[in-house]
Amino acid sequence: MNKPIDSFLPRSKEAIKDTVVSSAFVAMGVLMPGGMLDSNNFQVHLGGIAIGIGIGWLVKSIIFHKKQE
Repeated sequence: MNKPIDSFLPRSKEAIKDTVVSSAFVAMGVLMPGGMLDSNNFQVHLGGIAIGIGIGWLVKSIIFHKKQE
């Protein structure tokens, strides 16, 4: 029941590429200027969308690559 985290993440070249792309979206959303500080700004919405895309891409790629194994 308690599997190590290493067995959870796929190790193929495509899975690593998908992880890099999703982390780039999350980093873009977090590091956008004023994205996390202002309460009523268009950049807040863009930052939230970018973080959502990054997390969604990561979940999609983990599910897809687990089915491929």
